[in-house]
Amino acid sequence: MARRLPRLGVLALAFLAGCFASGDGTEPPPDRFNFPVGLAVSPGGAVLFAANSNFDLQWSGGTVEAYDLVAVRRDVVSMIQSPATFPKDRLVDPRGLEQCGVASPPQGSATTLGQQCAPPVRSETYFRNSATIGAFATDLQMSPDGRRLFIPVRGDASLTWLDVASDKNENPADPFRLDCGQGGERRCNAAHRAGNNPDEPGNTRRLTLPGEPFGLALSEQGDFALVTHQTQTKTSLLRTGAAVAGGPATAPSLQFVVDGVTNGGVGIAAVPHDPDAFPACLRTTANDSKSALRDPAACAAALPRPAFIQTSRAAAKIDLLRLYEDEGYQGDPSQPRRPFLQRERQVDVVANAGNFDSRGIAVDPTPRIACKARIGKNVTGAELDRQVLACARLPARVFVANRSPASLLIGTLGQEGVDGALYDPDLLSIKTSVPLSFGPSRVYLAPVVETDGTYGLRVFVVCFDASVIYVFDPNSNTVENIIRVGDGPFAMAFDPFDIGDVAKGNAVPFDSVSTTVRRFRFAYVAIFRNSHVQVLDLDNSVPKIAGKYTYQQIVYNLGEPTAPKGGL
Repeated sequence: MARRLPRLGVLALAFLAGCFASGDGTEPPPDRFNFPVGLAVSPGGAVLFAANSNFDLQWSGGTVEAYDLVAVRRDVVSMIQSPATFPKDRLVDPRGLEQCGVASPPQGSATTLGQQCAPPVRSETYFRNSATIGAFATDLQMSPDGRRLFIPVRGDASLTWLDVASDKNENPADPFRLDCGQGGERRCNAAHRAGNNPDEPGNTRRLTLPGEPFGLALSEQGDFALVTHQTQTKTSLLRTGAAVAGGPATAPSLQFVVDGVTNGGVGIAAVPHDPDAFPACLRTTANDSKSALRDPAACAAALPRPAFIQTSRAAAKIDLLRLYEDEGYQGDPSQPRRPFLQRERQVDVVANAGNFDSRGIAVDPTPRIACKARIGKNVTGAELDRQVLACARLPARVFVANRSPASLLIGTLGQEGVDGALYDPDLLSIKTSVPLSFGPSRVYLAPVVETDGTYGLRVFVVCFDASVIYVFDPNSNTVENIIRVGDGPFAMAFDPFDIGDVAKGNAVPFDSVSTTVRRFRFAYVAIFRNSHVQVLDLDNSVPKIAGKYTYQQIVYNLGEPTAPKGGL
């Protein structure tokens, strides 16, 4: 009999292992989840993208898949509203609903959707496209314009990228397009593995990406990507090549590798710099986002350079990294721009005892947005400038998933104050913590739909080891719920939303297809160990169905849960 390693032991060994090349064996199934590690939703909500890691090396590589999210949402609503009439041919087991008493519930009982009554649905029903990538992907993120996907891949030490068809204010002919130079095959070609080749166009320093790429953060404009390396003291800087300010898209390329950061980099996030926090950037009409800057050149000089904060699994420290363009560049178009990174600060994490092994990190700028929205429309002139400046200088909130002890670390980023000589937009302070279950790994900032149909901000903390998701209300500083999900949740994605609407508590609009379903309603959870995706209902404005709420319940299991080989 084969010896079964402890579940956490296998996972730890694999995450600490070196790079593995994809084999020439059997191609991975294109329409099934296989140790999913990343999810992304297109800006218009038509497509759910998934990155699969091929964690057990059963296939010749991992995959990126595109699923019809409009059809998924339609069927999820159908399952919630009338499970007894849900089409049985979509179920993995046609008897699934009958087995949980939906077809003929006992007298006086009511069917409750969730872990106990959400039978698996065939993922093939919604599958539309796929591409094969290297093994051991760790994340999936989309450029702000929705036209490019980025995946750190440990197996070939690359930032793999694919072009997709954006549905942001558009209606593409093929919303499920995945273009990574596949040709007649599904496998992405070498040109789509940024950092893997020192001769790639734009890589003027002829660098290669260090091993064990893991965390990924895009700059606010989407023109740069930073990649952490979980067993090294290095962080990589790449140009994404994504179209910015109407310019053409180009191939991504590795630009710089900074050394000397805290060992074991995992989570990383961009620092949100609010231009209104700098007097030179105040607009002629501050409440009008389309108004003109008073002095664009002075504003550009006043703004701090882009910054990022990075966590470590090996030390109780958080690094601040600064992105610089080449100081020798003088506007000569014949000279290449050669950006670089510097670690400028290191903050000790001392909110509670231990503070070892920090993972995911999220930064919340909504206090600033909400403050500006509260400024009266009759406020003008110098008083308007004063209030806008004060709002813009409110600290952002920072949330960090910490493993030892298992807790949510809460802090602030930026120093409140009106005096320009004292204002520090990058001052990080970890102030408190909230106890969690074992294995916190990732943190997401996203809304729910409140009982009155408005957006309400929440922090979602994924606990991989405990197989739960914590829902934390940052405005009341309370844990709202602990949701039991499938075995080994790894990543989440959400229906599209605008963070400004969330900050202002605006009403959530209804879907253009169904006037009874709100445009934002569901979250999607990648279940790593059992290779499927679960759908979480986040709409608290929906009336009871059969006497029960589905709010913050698992209401759909997309794909057949499959136990991993070797007993992960």
